Amino acid sequence: MQIRLFFFYSLVFILIIILASVPTYIYLKRGIEKNALNTMNETVGNVAEKLDARLKEFDNISKQLYLSTDSNNRTIIQHLGILQNDKGSFDEVESVQAVYSLLGLVTSIYNDIHRLTIFTSRDVVYSNPKAQMSVAKAYPDSFELQEIRHSAGETVLRYSAHDRWANTGASPVFNFSRLLNPRQDKIAVIEMQIRAGDMLPLDQIRSISGAILTLSDGDRILFDSAAGDASQPRRNEYVFRKNIESANLTISLTVPRRVVLSELVLFRNFSLATLFVLVVFSLLVYYYLSRLLTQPLVKLKEAIDSIDLEDKRLNIDNKYKVNEIERINRSFRNMNSRLQHSLEQIVQFRMTQLQSQFDTLQAQINPHFLFNMLGIIQESAENGELPQVRTISRSLSEFMRYSISIDSPVTTLDTEVSFSMRYLELMKTRYMHRLTYSFDFDQNMLHMMVPKLIIQPLSENAINHGFAGIPHPLHIEATGRLVGEQWEIRFRDNGAGFGSERLEEVRLKVQEALDHLNSDFDTVKLGMGGMGLTSTIVRLKLMFRSKLQVEIGDHPDGGAEITMRGLING
Repeated sequence: MQIRLFFFYSLVFILIIILASVPTYIYLKRGIEKNALNTMNETVGNVAEKLDARLKEFDNISKQLYLSTDSNNRTIIQHLGILQNDKGSFDEVESVQAVYSLLGLVTSIYNDIHRLTIFTSRDVVYSNPKAQMSVAKAYPDSFELQEIRHSAGETVLRYSAHDRWANTGASPVFNFSRLLNPRQDKIAVIEMQIRAGDMLPLDQIRSISGAILTLSDGDRILFDSAAGDASQPRRNEYVFRKNIESANLTISLTVPRRVVLSELVLFRNFSLATLFVLVVFSLLVYYYLSRLLTQPLVKLKEAIDSIDLEDKRLNIDNKYKVNEIERINRSFRNMNSRLQHSLEQIVQFRMTQLQSQFDTLQAQINPHFLFNMLGIIQESAENGELPQVRTISRSLSEFMRYSISIDSPVTTLDTEVSFSMRYLELMKTRYMHRLTYSFDFDQNMLHMMVPKLIIQPLSENAINHGFAGIPHPLHIEATGRLVGEQWEIRFRDNGAGFGSERLEEVRLKVQEALDHLNSDFDTVKLGMGGMGLTSTIVRLKLMFRSKLQVEIGDHPDGGAEITMRGLING
């Protein structure tokens, strides 16, 4: 019996392993191969995204030369015209300072820029950091310089093994060049340098045996990691390409097939070795378990066969009169009780985790908001408006102190309303007459406790989305009323509104977050900017539970409207 049982289980086990391993290997083989190809595609895609981002960055910098004005209401293009024509004048000194100020400001904002240079049609060079070479020495190949100066103002991208404006340093760079005023006086050329290592994963490419990365502009190869032409793929090689159509650029990555599928070969060998060890080990375990199982059964059979009703020596003690069904039932009840206790602990943990997530997001400040406020403070200071500087600085300090405070997740409605009004006052310094607001809350409800940051995020959303396509000033209105034991907060604006498609999307997102509070908790994210509409409703739901009612829609007179109701005692 023991031998038959052992062979039977062994054959069944080996058959199961074979039936499971073959399709599993085929599935994993396809998955690994697909993952390897996706990894290579992602590498090329990341390079394309970085390059496209630098092109857009260069476009934005170029636009500032035409659009941004200084205190004299002059653009950099106008300053360059002065430098071309007014030699020795006071305006020339101001223009030189303006050009260098712009170069310094741009390089401080865009930390990825290695060098930013402007050189005029008369070969005068303005550069940050300071250039050590003249135009003639920086462009020993006159054809390359003429190519730029005879362009139509488009971006000309070239690769250089070193910084052409420096005497020392062998760090390779990409040069983004553009002719300024191409249809008029072709006054100057702006050139932005980015280190090649910041744009291309050169170390990653070198770590892949036989891999070649190329960057080409049409038929012209700008960069080749192998200093060769990889445009024609050889046999048993993968070629991954990504086009940047706006700049007519193509990025290609050529990788030998054996390298791409090396993980698959390793996985196959490891799987076979593991399968062999598993089969041997399992056979030994089955042999041991068969002995462990059959021997007690044989002894039990012998004992049962030896039982005689008249044998007075057999004494089965059933002291508590508990049968096996009752034992299972009692065990199930105990298990259910333990599970209930565990579920309560999990729910409490999830609520704590959600609060922790909010505390973390609460500490995040919108960098664009801070940048704008600091810019307004700087401009006010330069204009000598010291009272406004003091007012904005004090309001900004109080805003940041409240927004990043994690002493308590709740506050009074009065404090929340004051904080939101302070935020809107700060935003009025930027939008001025284009932004107005009015807050009207019942005095008897201002002592009510609410989660922190439930009104200000709605104001922020209204400003971020409400200005789109409206000719009139944006007006934000928030009201609060008490009706018996129920409170109501209504928030609306006269902006662009949600729109039917966006409204449905927002409602669905909010409902999904509420549905997941008690089920798939890990998917609950304080979205809509971290602390927006979804965050506000989720945290109000945790505080007021089933008593909370929320209505989201567009107002008949235009703009978005959000209404929240609940009982004062939750």
